[in-house]
Amino acid sequence: MKPDIVDQLFSQYYNEALLYSVSLCRNRTIAEDIVSNAFFKALSMSDNSIREFKPWLLTVCRNEYISIWRKDKRFTGEEIPETLADDREEVIESIIRREEYRSLYRAIDLLPDAQKEVVMLFYFSGLPIKSIAEVTGKSETNTKVMLCRAREKLRILMEEDK
Repeated sequence: MKPDIVDQLFSQYYNEALLYSVSLCRNRTIAEDIVSNAFFKALSMSDNSIREFKPWLLTVCRNEYISIWRKDKRFTGEEIPETLADDREEVIESIIRREEYRSLYRAIDLLPDAQKEVVMLFYFSGLPIKSIAEVTGKSETNTKVMLCRAREKLRILMEEDK
């Protein structure tokens, strides 16, 4: 892929890829590495090998996260040190500035990881169900069910928050 095209794609999709990666690994530094690696892979690809860039980029980010997670289990959400959790909040605050999104994102953060991922891809990245199913490796039906359950759980969490 040509470097100038990658620059355009980088400016267009970097924040979305970073937000998605932070939601997976809960660490800004690791998320930035994941996104950088994904764009490096895009740079090394030929122009015709990527059909839809955004789903491809998010799939690469997910695969990079899984690769890191397999190498070092300490980056799972259950084992985050407090300093890294604070760093994560700082990233989220810088990307999502409006107050109504803050409470929503906190509610999304309480969802199980699979539901959280589907919600992030659908609402924040704007991917259709079919692309989400490809990124996550689930069927379209399973993706729809997970999204429906996540919406219901979010509704309950948002009502409790009031």
